[in-house]
Amino acid sequence: MKRNSLTTAVLAGLTGVAGMVGVSNAVNINPDGLGQVLLYPYYTARGGNDTLISIVNTTDNAKSVKVRFLEGLNSREVLDFNLYMSAFDVWAAGVTANAAGGATLLIPDSSCTVPYFFGSDNPVTEGARVGSVDFVNYGFTGPEDDEGPQGIERVASGYIEVIEMGTLVDRERISATYATHVPTDFGADGTFPRPLDCASLVEAWTQSANPAVDNFWLDDNAIDHDPPSGGLFGGASIINVDEGVMFSYNAEAIDAFSTAILHRAPGDINPDLSAGSDTSNVFINGVVDTQTWPTGVEAVSATILFDTIMNEYVVNPQIGARSEWVVNFPTKRFYVDQPFAIGTVPVAPFTVPWSAEFACEPVDFTFWDREEAPVEIQDIPPIISPPPPDGGDDPVFRLCFETNVLRFGGDDGALESEILKEPRFTTFNVESAGFVSGWVRFQFNSANPAIPEHATRPSAAGVQYLGLPAIGFWANTFSNGFTLGGTVQSNYGGTFRHRGSRRLQLAEPGQP
Repeated sequence: MKRNSLTTAVLAGLTGVAGMVGVSNAVNINPDGLGQVLLYPYYTARGGNDTLISIVNTTDNAKSVKVRFLEGLNSREVLDFNLYMSAFDVWAAGVTANAAGGATLLIPDSSCTVPYFFGSDNPVTEGARVGSVDFVNYGFTGPEDDEGPQGIERVASGYIEVIEMGTLVDRERISATYATHVPTDFGADGTFPRPLDCASLVEAWTQSANPAVDNFWLDDNAIDHDPPSGGLFGGASIINVDEGVMFSYNAEAIDAFSTAILHRAPGDINPDLSAGSDTSNVFINGVVDTQTWPTGVEAVSATILFDTIMNEYVVNPQIGARSEWVVNFPTKRFYVDQPFAIGTVPVAPFTVPWSAEFACEPVDFTFWDREEAPVEIQDIPPIISPPPPDGGDDPVFRLCFETNVLRFGGDDGALESEILKEPRFTTFNVESAGFVSGWVRFQFNSANPAIPEHATRPSAAGVQYLGLPAIGFWANTFSNGFTLGGTVQSNYGGTFRHRGSRRLQLAEPGQP
């Protein structure tokens, strides 16, 4: 039976039948920017870029939070730790390049982490107040080899997950109080406001035969915890000091992720995006659609799943304009990378499993200039970097990675993208069409026979969402040459979140 796209009326009917039961516990993208989970689509420490990140607890409750950095090719972990935030706390850190060619997290913030990274109480002038930890390649080398690149440079760019594990409460071991900041004036002696007792939170996870060590969370990780309560928001700024450019974006906030306590040890890769509710709320065509999915990660995917994504570009040389897109698939590893997959790879809606040749997903696109003149892929195929394995021309556009950087411009043999400095990028050769500005629409489903159908596994109500789960932004920079008598160069930058359209259909009878 041919699948039928659901109209808004049918969608409204399904919503009533498919269950407004438990809607308050359904995973959703919070349009107000507050949630239990934060997704940051991109970080980079490449080419002089640093990434500054912040997490804000807007509530009067202390929280335990998992902070996870994942490299951009196949979402293998490169750093993972627990953060314990006091009420109304802000945690800030920065990702920068290191001498080994990888990346280091710098932490100028005293909030409690386990392990605890922050520096000592020495004066600021001694530079001891900034903690640091290097990103590691253990997740894709040795026994965890995923057949991708093995070099440490792979950790230099990727994306970030933040997952609230629970609300800290003063019940048995007063752990919430440990994370509470004690007001202290900044003084000449280097005094600094710090939490009451981060060492006790580290000790709670410390394996020791010494009976004096109170490692209570090793015995029961739910001690002094209630379920997650939300209220987190965050953002990131990518800054290049040498080029005088900075641009920022807000993290995507997912709310109602879990009603269970998710608190785990710092060395545990859990919880991840598969740990939450299997029910989603998604706003489609003016209606809130509630669906229950086979797994929790599919509920997360549903909240960010688009049939098309759209944004603009400007590459006008008269104003020194450059444009790059970030397209991040934050749940892709659960569909294409077998050690983490929710089924036999590839799992729908993805169609290509991860291998030594990556997981290059075929998609379609059209781009226009600002006067509605279109150019389609058949007219000007894009240039893929790295090239196809056979070295030949590939007539189909493919997004190969978990975090993809798309560069707009011409085929000038660039070894890295100009803004984000990514060595693995795709060029949109808009200059061949004579375009300097316009917009692009990615179509994850199209009439092109070379593009496979991208549709989810059916929900409990037999509904499939069409498209791929994607987040990201357009990064745009301008240069105005030198001003103030030729002594100061004027550079500008900004980011713009991708827009998208959603579509769903009824599954064929008997489809798994």
